[in-house]
Amino acid sequence: MFDYSSFPIIETDRLLLRRMTDDDAPAILAEFGDPRVLEHLDPDPPVTDIESALSFLHWLDDMFTAKTALRWGITLHDSGTMIGTCGFHRWDPKNRRAEIGYDLQTAYWRQGYATEATRAMMRFCFSELNLHRLEADCNEGNIGSAAVLEKCGFTYEGLWRHRFFEHDMWINLKQYSILETEYAALQESE
Repeated sequence: MFDYSSFPIIETDRLLLRRMTDDDAPAILAEFGDPRVLEHLDPDPPVTDIESALSFLHWLDDMFTAKTALRWGITLHDSGTMIGTCGFHRWDPKNRRAEIGYDLQTAYWRQGYATEATRAMMRFCFSELNLHRLEADCNEGNIGSAAVLEKCGFTYEGLWRHRFFEHDMWINLKQYSILETEYAALQESE
C-alpha cells in the first residue's frame, strides 16, 4: 500500500511516469505557456517564465512531501522528453476515493498518450491506494479529455455548472468516476 515514503515510478509501453525535477522547468513552461493548453487549464500558481515554472514544480513536490497529492512527469521512453504531467489529489483513504488529472503539451495531443497515462494511474490508484472510487473532471468544452475518460471506462455523472471562474467566464465541469468493481471488470475483459 502506498504511503508516500518513496516516489513511485510507473512504466508503460511508451511512457515513464516519474518524479519531476528542476530540469523539467522548460517543459512545464512550454506546456503551461501555450494558450491552447490554457483553454482547458488554469495553473495555480501561473506559469509565465522559467522562474515561475520552477515555483510550480516546487509546489507540486511540496504536495507530495505533505502527503496530499502526487504528480508525475509524463516522459517518453524513447527520447526521455517530458510531454506532460499526471497524478492524483484529494485522496481520501477513509472513503477510499481520489481524483486524477492529466495534461499534455499540444504537440502530443491525439496520440494516445493521455489514455496510456490514465490507464497507468488507474492501475496504481486501485492497487496501491485501495480505492473504491476514482474521480476525474474536465471543462465542458474539453472534448479530448472527456473522450480519454470514456475510453478508459469512466462513467459520466453530470455537469457542475459554473464551477470555476476562469478566462473572464464561468466554466462548467463534467464529472466522471469509475468504481473498483467496474475497473476489475475492465481488467478481466482485457
